[in-house]
Amino acid sequence: MKNMLFKLWKSVDPGVAVPISVTLLLISVVSIEILYLILEEGDALGWIHEGQFWHVEHLTFFAFVLLNILGNLVMFKKRNASIQGVFLSGVSVGQGWTYCYSCECHVPPRCSHCYDCKVCILRRDHHCVFFGHCVGHQNYRYFMCCLLYMWVGLLYAIILNTEVFMTILHEGITPHSIFLLVMPWLMLVTGQVSSSAFVFAFVADTCVFGFLLVSGFLLIHIILLFGGQTKKEWFNSQFSYDLGWHRNIKELLGKRWYLVWLFPLVSSPLPGDGIDFEMKPVIYSPPKIF
Repeated sequence: MKNMLFKLWKSVDPGVAVPISVTLLLISVVSIEILYLILEEGDALGWIHEGQFWHVEHLTFFAFVLLNILGNLVMFKKRNASIQGVFLSGVSVGQGWTYCYSCECHVPPRCSHCYDCKVCILRRDHHCVFFGHCVGHQNYRYFMCCLLYMWVGLLYAIILNTEVFMTILHEGITPHSIFLLVMPWLMLVTGQVSSSAFVFAFVADTCVFGFLLVSGFLLIHIILLFGGQTKKEWFNSQFSYDLGWHRNIKELLGKRWYLVWLFPLVSSPLPGDGIDFEMKPVIYSPPKIF
């Protein structure tokens, strides 16, 4: 038994285990606080009136958001975005193909090597440090949906934490309230606040910071999604694969792109294979002769 556990421990990749563990821990902490605010503070927040349990609606919404976050995260991890298991025929090697000396094979356009994942990723966008995995052709849909529901969940958490912010600021904008909002750890260590006040302030701060961070990522990837670009192509101002917003969305989210936002198990086959990509038609303009 000890040998089996030791082998299992040795097989765990810290580059994947650590970021995903931290992400799941933060999701768990925020979720527990949301459940507490819904179940224990519902009366104070005005969600329960004359025996009518309005918190059931909040629980249903919260469960839907959390299920989509975790479901899309699992599907993101399960979908293989790399060239492993993909037949890259040498006959099809053509313009835009490059040779990867790390993988020792030719790779198609928009494919690049990730030194964290130690493999080439088809239509690689970036390596997500929060999920410990690369975002590529096969898992981009789940990354986007997970990002969207994280944004919704954090916005919802901030709204629920309004009472917490009002409680902290009830004495006005003072050094005490500012330090409690900005540096709750310091206030706890110096004995200025109780443990419960620290927990609520810390989780509320985490929600605000996480919301701002996710908002930035979501905005960037909405721009990339509509423009049919990867992050590298965006930085290089390359628009070769921009087929129009509707085609661009279908290329990454699949033929049923309008339904993938509802649930991670909704089937939406991708039109491409991540190897060959249709390029934007080049309109030739003859030089003007004066």
